[in-house]
This record gives sequence, C-alpha cells and structure tokens, in this order.
Amino acid sequence: MIKSAIQKIINFFKSGSDRAVISICLVLSTIFWFLIKFSQEYTYYIDYPISYVNYPIDKYAKEEPIEELKVQVKAFGFKFLKQSFSGRDIELDLSKLRKASSKDTYYWLSNSEWTNVTEDLKGFSVLDIEPDTVFFKFSHKVKRIVPIRVPLDISYAENYVPYRALKIDPAEIEVFGPSHILDTLTILSTDVLVASELKSSIQKQLPIFFPHDLLSSTIKQVEVMQEVARFTEMTITVPIKIKNLPRGKRLKLMDKTVQLSYWVVMQDRDKVKASDFSVYCDYNEVMITNKAFLNVFVEKEPSIVKSVRLTPETVEFIRIN
Repeated sequence: MIKSAIQKIINFFKSGSDRAVISICLVLSTIFWFLIKFSQEYTYYIDYPISYVNYPIDKYAKEEPIEELKVQVKAFGFKFLKQSFSGRDIELDLSKLRKASSKDTYYWLSNSEWTNVTEDLKGFSVLDIEPDTVFFKFSHKVKRIVPIRVPLDISYAENYVPYRALKIDPAEIEVFGPSHILDTLTILSTDVLVASELKSSIQKQLPIFFPHDLLSSTIKQVEVMQEVARFTEMTITVPIKIKNLPRGKRLKLMDKTVQLSYWVVMQDRDKVKASDFSVYCDYNEVMITNKAFLNVFVEKEPSIVKSVRLTPETVEFIRIN
C-alpha cells in the first residue's frame, strides 16, 4: 500500500500538469525558506528542568521550589531544532545548599552550573541563566516511631498453615514530618503480601506506603517472612483423672485412659508428650444424673496442637462405696 502511494506521488510529479508544477514550486520554496531561516543565528531562551535530590530528611520546604531555569543562548536555527528533541535537566543536590543570613533560609547559585550547562548545550553560546539565585525556606520536621502493618492476601494449600506469626523487619521505623501530620499517624502500611496455595515459606521485600508527601524516613521498605508448615494428625494415650471425688468415696472407671487425636505441624510432632495433656471426669455428675457413664473433658492441651478429639468421649464407672 505504501509503495503504491509513493508511486502515485511520483507519477503525479512526472505528469507535467499545472497542478504538478505548482506543487513542485511550493515544495522547493518551502525547502529554501526552511534552509534560509534555520541558517540564521538567533538568541533565545531554553527551559532547563530542575531535578531536586537529597531532600533533608528533617526539613520540608515552606514553598514549592521553581521547576526550571531559563537559559539564554545564541546559536543557528538548526541547533535549536536539534535541541528541541534532546532531554536534559539539572540535578540540584539540596544537601549542598548554602545557608543564608535569615533563619531557615538557604540558597543556590545557578551560575555554579554554568560549566555543566555549557557542556550539555554544545554548539550554543550560553549568555545568561535566570534566575541567578534560587532561595529555599525550610520548616523543621519532628520525628516519631511508627509501627509497620503488612496487609495479607494469602491462601494455603490443603493441610498447610502459617507457622509462627508473620515476621516484619523492621517492625517499626523512625518517621519525620510536620507535627500536624504526625499527630494523626498511628501506623504505616506496606503493599499487600499476595500469595496463593502456599506450601513453603515466603520472604519478600515490600515498599512502605507514606500517606503524605511531607512524611519521610531513611527506611523505604521492609522485609517480611511468613513461615509455612504442614499439619499431620497424631494420636496419644492419656490417663483419666477424677475431679471432685469426696474423701472416703471410691469410683472405678471401666476405662482408665483415652485416646487423644490432634493436628500438629510436622516439625513439632516430637515435642508433644502425654504429660502435656490433662483429661478428667467430674464426680459431681454422679450426684446429678443416674446415668452409668461420665463425660470426659480436656482440661489442658499444648498450645502447638489444634482440633483435639477424645476417644471415647464418655466412660462407664462403678461406685464401690
């Protein structure tokens, strides 16, 4: 299609028609005008964007600083045309500002960048840089220790669960900001920790979200780790105790032990012992009911197990006296 269009244009100019002649003259005159205009020397201003770096962590600007300098240059038109397609900026290091006589006022001399600007604008004669001085007025920030929260969007594979609490390092950071903003800040959040069907521990670096531009910290991200473990079902035999048995009374349980089944993570299964559990029957039930069995209750269990079940849940008994 492109080749066809080009061929049509060529055929049009070759046709020798009045329209073709007029078009050729117009194109040639435009080219000559372009060459004449851009061959002349001009004096003009070029906008030079400023990139601010190394903001003082304990200060903030009372007023928004200027975004660009105006550099007066002299050059031929072709240089201006080429420069219009060039990216450029001046990096202003705020940690190197000079202190003015006025309190909390600092300044920067744009002429200090004259050499850098001249190197960037090769082929131009740099005549002036405006403004010659850039002033900064700062207010002091206060600081506060703020805890970090990590939002979670995690799902686990079957029989897998989080093992221990989520670790956040550091769990709190030192934050600088204006007092009226810090007074309302109770916690900082990170990006959401997202994972699905987890079967193994996860460790990531997450950026901290600062809800206001005037809040700052030397720490921009935290490391989070969620350990994951697989649960397995275990059983153990535990003796039954009798509670509230009056002095002189005797009660014989037909089963002196029960089987406890429970879930525990694989790496903790050897940590669980029968002595970690306590199960009992209550003699007071004998006084309340005429049934020939007592309920069995779990009084104590280790914190590392879950879903404890009894077998049997009741036990028959004989009153001896």
